[in-house]
Amino acid sequence: MRLFFLGNREECLGFALAGARSLQVESDEEFEANMQRLFEDEEAGVIIAADRFFETYSKRFSKRREKKAVPAVVFVPSIDGSHRETDIKGYISGVLGIRL
Repeated sequence: MRLFFLGNREECLGFALAGARSLQVESDEEFEANMQRLFEDEEAGVIIAADRFFETYSKRFSKRREKKAVPAVVFVPSIDGSHRETDIKGYISGVLGIRL
C-alpha cells in the first residue's frame, strides 16, 4: 500500500520528502482526474489532499466512501491556510466518512 498526496508544488515537495508519492494538482479538474485514477489503483492505501479540494471531493466522491473504505482519504490544511470552516465534529465526520 502506498501513500499519496495531492496539492500544489510547494505542498508536494514537503510530502515527497516525507515519503509520499506526490501528485501536483492546481485545479478541481486535475484533482478529480487524479482522485479517480487513485481510487482505481490497487496500490493506493492512503490519499492525503490539501483541504482546498474538500468541496470538490464531497460533491464528486462522497458516495464512494459509503461503499469502499480503502483507500482512506484525509484532508490537511493547505500551505496558504485552512480553506475549511467547520467544527471538530464536522472535521472528524469528514475524515471518517460517517456522520456523528
